[in-house]
Amino acid sequence: MRRTTLIVLFILSALLGPLRAQQQLSQALLDVLPASGQGETHHGWAGAFIGQHNEVVVMAGGSAFPGAKPWEDGQKKFTNELLLGWEENGQFTWHKDKAQLPKMVAGGAAVSLPEGILCTGGANAQEVLADAWLIKVANQTSEIIPFASLPFPLKDHGIAVIGRDVYIAGGVTPQGYNSHLLVYNLDNPENGWQMLAGLPHGITNAVVESQMDGSEQCLYVIGGRYKQNGNSVTTFSNEVWKFTPSQQQWTKKNAIQLSNKNSLALAAAAGVKIGASHIVLVGGDTGHVFNRVEKAIGEMTSDDEVVRQQAKAQRNELWLNHPGFNKDILVYNTITDSWFSPGKLNSNAPAVTSAVFWQNKVVVPSGEVSPGVRTNQVIALDFQSNGGFGWLNYVVLVLYFIAMLLLGFYFMKREGDEQDFFKAGGRIPWWAAGISIFATTLSAITFIAIPAKAYATDWRMLLFNFTIIMVVPVIIRYYLPFFRRLNIGTAYEYLEMRFNRTVRWVASVLFILFMITRIAIVLFLPSLALHTVTGFSVYWSIIIMGVVTIVYCTSGGIEAVVWGDVIQGFILFAGALFALVFMVAGVDGGLGGFIQLSLDQDKLFLFDSSLDWSKPVMWVVLLGGFANSLIAYTSDQSVVQRYMTTKDERATARSIWLNGIISVPVSIIFFLLGTGLYAFYTSNPGAISITIPNLDAVFPHFIVSEMPAGLAGLLIAAVFAAAMSTLSSNINSVAAVITSDFYKVLKANVSAQSTLLVARWSGIIVGVFGIAMALVLATWDIASLWDQFNTFLGLLTGGLAAFFMMGIFFKRISGVAALIGVGVGLVVLSYLRNTSDMSFLLYGVAGISVSVCVGWLLSFIWPSKSVNDELVYEGIKSNQKKT
Repeated sequence: MRRTTLIVLFILSALLGPLRAQQQLSQALLDVLPASGQGETHHGWAGAFIGQHNEVVVMAGGSAFPGAKPWEDGQKKFTNELLLGWEENGQFTWHKDKAQLPKMVAGGAAVSLPEGILCTGGANAQEVLADAWLIKVANQTSEIIPFASLPFPLKDHGIAVIGRDVYIAGGVTPQGYNSHLLVYNLDNPENGWQMLAGLPHGITNAVVESQMDGSEQCLYVIGGRYKQNGNSVTTFSNEVWKFTPSQQQWTKKNAIQLSNKNSLALAAAAGVKIGASHIVLVGGDTGHVFNRVEKAIGEMTSDDEVVRQQAKAQRNELWLNHPGFNKDILVYNTITDSWFSPGKLNSNAPAVTSAVFWQNKVVVPSGEVSPGVRTNQVIALDFQSNGGFGWLNYVVLVLYFIAMLLLGFYFMKREGDEQDFFKAGGRIPWWAAGISIFATTLSAITFIAIPAKAYATDWRMLLFNFTIIMVVPVIIRYYLPFFRRLNIGTAYEYLEMRFNRTVRWVASVLFILFMITRIAIVLFLPSLALHTVTGFSVYWSIIIMGVVTIVYCTSGGIEAVVWGDVIQGFILFAGALFALVFMVAGVDGGLGGFIQLSLDQDKLFLFDSSLDWSKPVMWVVLLGGFANSLIAYTSDQSVVQRYMTTKDERATARSIWLNGIISVPVSIIFFLLGTGLYAFYTSNPGAISITIPNLDAVFPHFIVSEMPAGLAGLLIAAVFAAAMSTLSSNINSVAAVITSDFYKVLKANVSAQSTLLVARWSGIIVGVFGIAMALVLATWDIASLWDQFNTFLGLLTGGLAAFFMMGIFFKRISGVAALIGVGVGLVVLSYLRNTSDMSFLLYGVAGISVSVCVGWLLSFIWPSKSVNDELVYEGIKSNQKKT
């Protein structure tokens, strides 16, 4: 009995208990600075230039009190030495380089660039510098190259890079605190350093770092210190300021906070960005002792000798018995604007130093650990999410894959010829066809990237998904008759009937290229998500998912694909609802807290009426959504193929309407998931892994770390379902295009058996090509796969939609005019993409508009042969009578 009870409890805990991939922080002494002589110990440096180039950490310059300390009236020493550190026999090791900086310097700022480490400003005993140098490292040897000087001498400032723009903020000039923001474009060196809108007030010793805010890379100025007008005491700041490059303006964000929500003023901390949306702060001075020392130093100018001596004694005592700097490691999430602390430093906390992200570790070399005292230690912080996927989740995944394989083998028995393989003999019910269309268009890109987009921004993109309702009447009234009544094998067969074979083949090739690209992206996205949250190989994920999909869709044909889509559609919908419930339950205040937070932070913002074609404003989203829906539902064979699987045109129309109706509530749910992620991680800032390299992994991370075991496996299976429903449709549709548009055209009198064999093998080959491209794609860094996907859609398929629009609505346009029009459209679209800031959402609109306009104008030179039009429309009328 007791054993049975234990087993039941174990199963329940496995089913109901979340795996929670907790944040793990490990700290280590990476190395110590190398001493110049035998048996000596390096005293350490503060204010050195720190960066990395070609996997080599560089530390150059710095200051120290190697002899007498400040309370002993010792003098600060500056250096121009240059240290290089790299991994040697599995261990990080410092090496003193032969090269030296041109000047003794400390208190400058450095940033790592592809060209090298840019070092700017600083000071020594004689002067504040405006000099700048670029340190290049090749073959573990450095080269120092002069760089464009700053417009004025500057020290204790911060520096960061966004794209090809280098930004400098804060610092001290010989005249006082600097409030200017400087920018230098690396691609236009002739412009030199430019001044932009400055900070509200001058500040020094702040952390300056760049990071994604959800919409774009922004500049963050965190903490620092300054003196207010007429005040002799330094103010230590807890402020966080964000500079948005696209708007050229500063925004005040939430102040620096500890995990208990108490604000913390901090200056001279080491900061570094990590992952997709976090900035880590290490060490730094809170100013409590500094202000007392400052007050004592001020009293040392008193006319009263006794007061002077007491003040000096107090200063020395404060310096000598300094408790050290801030030990709390702080992490800032730039998306949720929230702070948390994953732990405290085990070693002495450094200040007046910098951090560098090297081999997935935050490395903090040397620095000041108390007034006048440096450390020779180089500490490393390693952030990891400790948690696996769990055996129960893997069991659920394996069962899902087996079910898909069995589905393919079941329908394999029902195939007699290519009509069964590609059209299911018209046996598919209208409701199943509608769900299949929905599942095909709702890929893993939707399941993962839309919640990630809503988490990072707001709901402005929701209207994009609603435009399908606007397109449905157009499709049914004008396009469906051409696809159903002409009894064509593929959508592109119509283009030969209307124009010529060349147009048909060009369209077919464009479609195949797009599909192979799409297959690669849809394979890569869930594989990356699983790898990010479980550590499972992204390459094996791509291979397993690709092979399973190829097997079941090439075995069972379109019937297996459609019924697989129906099953996967229900899994997707149920999984999304489960995840949303868990998110809202984890928000402070539950449902009410979720709604209030969403409203307060404008996360439900939907209508942006501004006239800006570079952003997802309302008119851009509506136009772009209409064009992209038109592209997908009129020229994408993977969707058009569903129109052929029902018994008649009326059933197809009902399936298209069902798809449009389903899309609206499901789109709302997916945007709610993104808002739910934002609310959950705002309430639980320490729950999200700071090492997530891409925002597209945020939703899968939540699933694995917060959902109960078993249910998490089902939800990850839903991610795979989203991918595989799209993959299977893509593979089957490309096989249809290759078989009908090329094989049957080029080879006459083909048998049903050979056609079916070609259909299967073409699907296998296309799937393998997609897998290979996905494996290559796994090595690329893509900021947002949702944006990337729509970029491909607009560039490659706008021309396809233009062909069909010209054929159906413009009878005078000939095949030659249509081909030239689409060619010009692609050229213009490529030009706009490279030279303008037009939103990717408008690529489809631009491609279709330019292609159709050019084709129509050229039709006055090369008009259509009317016989083609008559043949097409006579075919429609003839089949309409039969229908």
